Amino acid sequence: REGLLLELAGIASRREAIDARKHSVGALAQKFEGANTHGQTVAKLAGQIFDATAEALELPPGSRELLEHAALLHDIGHSIDHDRHNRHTYYLIKNADLFGFTPVEIESIALVARGHRKQGARIDAQELYAIPEDKRSIVRGLAAILRVADGLDRSHFGAVQNVRISNAPGKLYIDVESGSERAELELWTCEKRTELLSKLIGRKVVLRQKPETRKKSDVIDARARMLGQQHAN
Repeated sequence: REGLLLELAGIASRREAIDARKHSVGALAQKFEGANTHGQTVAKLAGQIFDATAEALELPPGSRELLEHAALLHDIGHSIDHDRHNRHTYYLIKNADLFGFTPVEIESIALVARGHRKQGARIDAQELYAIPEDKRSIVRGLAAILRVADGLDRSHFGAVQNVRISNAPGKLYIDVESGSERAELELWTCEKRTELLSKLIGRKVVLRQKPETRKKSDVIDARARMLGQQHAN
């Protein structure tokens, strides 16, 4: 009886710890991103990709939580500077005094969040060697997932609602489920962010949607929208 009570108490304390961590991350995200709908969308998509690729990437189940936190926080650096926001995100997370995390976990979350951009996001940067060697491959794998998930919400409109992932010889297919919003911009952007994930799993990542919804003119329009957003930034 005493053993059962101690076990139940341990479960309760673990749940409380997880809730405290989520609250701490949520408060930081809200401080810089408000409602943070983009971060929540990316976290959802990243979780779906994680569930389908964790085995191939040799990611432990517990790292899914770190990915979720990194996804929720990955854009907070925009409050300081747009062009290098991923680096500012890294420093904000590092110095936020997040509750309930170990120093290695905070460093890992910060590195994964910093690595969400392909441009200038070096996952082999010096900071990576501040964490134990066995954690570095986890950071690389989570960053690879986050890059893809962030690309799938490039417009911040929630155009991509879910993804379904399947395997084939030499390929990993990501089938995109979109709602009322067109997802051409997201697919065009995401195609440029699959390189790291492809490298780590040893297979080509292929994005797919219904052929009739992705016309050549839509792709051209998506590129025009992309250029317009870059010019606005």
